[in-house]
Amino acid sequence: MCTSISYEALDGAKFLSRTMDFAFELNGKPTFLPRKYEWISSFDKKTYQADYAILGTGAKYGNNYMVADGFNEYGLSAAELYFAHMSEYDHEPTEGAINLVSEELLLWVLGNNKSIAELKENIKNVHIVESDNGVMGKNQPLHWIFSDLTGATYVLEPEGNGLVLQEDKTGVMTNTPDYTWHETNLANYLGAQPNNFGGKKFGDLEVEPLGQNGTFRLPGGYTAPDRFVRTAFNREVIEKPADADEAVNTIMHILDSVDVPKGANTKPDGPSYTQYQAVFDMTNRIMYYIPYANRTVFKVSMTDEMINAQKTPKEFPVTMTQEFKELN
Repeated sequence: MCTSISYEALDGAKFLSRTMDFAFELNGKPTFLPRKYEWISSFDKKTYQADYAILGTGAKYGNNYMVADGFNEYGLSAAELYFAHMSEYDHEPTEGAINLVSEELLLWVLGNNKSIAELKENIKNVHIVESDNGVMGKNQPLHWIFSDLTGATYVLEPEGNGLVLQEDKTGVMTNTPDYTWHETNLANYLGAQPNNFGGKKFGDLEVEPLGQNGTFRLPGGYTAPDRFVRTAFNREVIEKPADADEAVNTIMHILDSVDVPKGANTKPDGPSYTQYQAVFDMTNRIMYYIPYANRTVFKVSMTDEMINAQKTPKEFPVTMTQEFKELN
């Protein structure tokens, strides 16, 4: 379970953000991967190079650093989300092409593409192959959301028709079913509104509202359809932030509406919960990271000095116990 949104402040700053909801402890933290970072594919042991610097939520698995979300030095951003029972990859590798397991795709996307327009062309030579050779063992069913400095947002959902980018007109993505299903499902919630309904007469009885009632149609669960609808609604109606700083706060409030507390959704392998929220300011090249155990907002900037001088991967430590600001 995960939720992701693209967003824009009134001053033009562009964002991609997400909640990472998962039962398996990923132990990801803000991680910088430098230009020319080399990684070895779990599928065929070929070595690939990330030409562009990447900042995102990463962890080292074996010899490679992997990222589940992030952006590169040109502002292209991405996040991977779970796509259970619907992802369909190639059954065999394609000779002469780039063949990857699903969790490696973001390394290639962010490391080798400057924009969605460029990605549309370059991804024609990329294939995701069904394999249990990935860093997490069994084949991971994933789909992806991408956004860039133009504000364009696209999703990629491999359902047996290759890797085809589809425009995400709502700027929202969750999990199964596929994006087109979620678009259609929004028609069931046209009655949701931010304004309250007035009273109404039933026979001789005047019935007055008991309180806020415009949002009575919004679903309240943690299922992918419920989260998609709530996020699309809030993204549309919440007061638009003036600048990038205000936008970070606004985005966190939107994500809080679908944040899954530990224990609210439990699977056989343990509770699936929001392990972290990540907000990526593509315009100013800043990552904001909020772990479950500490609601402090951690900030990492991809500076020109970092891009030009940092030659090795760099992990940024995060305090995993709640911090407080004393007022007296």
